[in-house]
Amino acid sequence: MLKKLIVILIFILSFITCQNQKQTGNLLIKGTVKGLRLGSLQIKKLQNDSLVTLDSIKVDGNENFEFHTTIDEPQLMVLELPEVKDGRILFFADLNDTIRIFTYVESFGLTPIVKGGVNQIEKNAYDKMIKQFNDKEMDLFKAKFEAAKQHLSQKADSLGTKLEKLQYKRKLYTLNFIFRNKDKAIAPYIAMMEFYDNPKALDTIYKILPETIRQSIYAKEIKKILDRKL
Repeated sequence: MLKKLIVILIFILSFITCQNQKQTGNLLIKGTVKGLRLGSLQIKKLQNDSLVTLDSIKVDGNENFEFHTTIDEPQLMVLELPEVKDGRILFFADLNDTIRIFTYVESFGLTPIVKGGVNQIEKNAYDKMIKQFNDKEMDLFKAKFEAAKQHLSQKADSLGTKLEKLQYKRKLYTLNFIFRNKDKAIAPYIAMMEFYDNPKALDTIYKILPETIRQSIYAKEIKKILDRKL
């Protein structure tokens, strides 16, 4: 009888331990996907130029979700809904961070609300400004195309000049953003995304990064690019 009780106690303790382990980690990702009834949500990270799944959950009538995972350093991560084409939400996670995501299933990946630590806060600000640049660029490009289509060469040239100035302004904004946030892991990430084909710009950016940031994932990627191209 005593042995039986001991076995039961060991089983209960093991079960509790397993449950607690599922709730541990240095990153909590939680939120709501309004309208989601069935499907699967996956948490992924970029590793060796490919997305690696860290965890996944099956959704069955519950719009709310929660993931507990562990990361080694601040990095870009992805919440993916495979059932939706291009259903990916990118966010920047910090150590000991809580990421909160709110979105709708029909617009998954398009207009999510994402809240998190300092890197995500800066990412939100950057994404908002870049969207404004992209919208203006698209308007100018369409107007230039229509002018050229109507053989209004002078107007098309003028719009082309405005487009070039806007693109230059966008690059200047991005550089200023990187310099202002050089002590954050998001700085080399933005640099790598925006200036991948511009080794001189990457070299200038890399030189102003603090040593602690140079040891981050994306700064190391920049160094690899520089080693190949310079």
